[in-house]
Amino acid sequence: MNLVWPWVLLLLPLPLLLPKSYKANKVVDVVDVPPRVALALKQLDTSTGLNQIIARSLPWLVWGLFLLALAQPYKTSDATVQAASGRAIALVVDVSGSMSRTDFLIDGVHTDRLSAVKSVAGEFIKNRKGDRLGLVLFGSEAFIASPMSFDVTAIANNLNSAGVGMAGRSTAIGDALGLGIKLLNNDPAVEKAIILLSDGTNNAGTTEPENAAELATSFGIRIHSIALGSDTKQSGFSTSPSADLDEETLQAIAERANGSFYRVRTFEDLQNVYSDLASMESAISDTPPVLLELDVRNIVLLCLFIALLLMFLMQWSANGRSLRRTP
Repeated sequence: MNLVWPWVLLLLPLPLLLPKSYKANKVVDVVDVPPRVALALKQLDTSTGLNQIIARSLPWLVWGLFLLALAQPYKTSDATVQAASGRAIALVVDVSGSMSRTDFLIDGVHTDRLSAVKSVAGEFIKNRKGDRLGLVLFGSEAFIASPMSFDVTAIANNLNSAGVGMAGRSTAIGDALGLGIKLLNNDPAVEKAIILLSDGTNNAGTTEPENAAELATSFGIRIHSIALGSDTKQSGFSTSPSADLDEETLQAIAERANGSFYRVRTFEDLQNVYSDLASMESAISDTPPVLLELDVRNIVLLCLFIALLLMFLMQWSANGRSLRRTP
């Protein structure tokens, strides 16, 4: 257990330093307590044996617990050290309006595209321990949902909380790649890669995807692109659900940035793609191990709860004494 303000505990003997007009061994003279508790404390002189010891100890325990709470105690879990791979990956994920199309089957149930991506990409993220990951979400605009971090669980949670259309209904592939490059440009990792997933064509933003791919190459960043969407016509629709998917542009991005291009038509294809991406070898480097953030638990409320419980016990004892003394 650690204390934010340990010096507060120096006040523990304060009741003993009060003027002689106070009863030095009683905390009731220091703080205001309920009348019935005060009555119980004043009856200490008539208590004997174990009861007297307990009665004299309770106010001091309460005083000590209040001081302990004031000192802000907290506990930390054991530190865990994780090996770093020397690889940094930025995931750039499309959340435009078309990602709501339900053309993927998971266990026989039609599921929207974004939910399928969350299921597979979320597991991919959680398994990339040792890598620094970042997350960019995009629609009409692009934004950084997670900066580069070793905290893969937090990044997976951010992806899982994404919603269709949260960044607009259109598709700004070029701008999203620009943000991914910005995330990775100053990263010290030896190997850097962007995994781009989209189900549309670049129809928003100010940056051309091909230009972003060339910029990534100049910075030594590879881009793997995933073209998402089924070719099977759905009931009630005359066109393919992937009619607006620009495969050529997504493939050109991967080729210019020395990456791989994947065409995903089914949920099984999506699983295979991320399985292939997960098999990328970690870079060999002298990157030092990473000390993960400790889990800090504040226990102030616990101290206050125990102190209040003891005060309740003292008052209950006072009630019992009063009843016994009533003729």
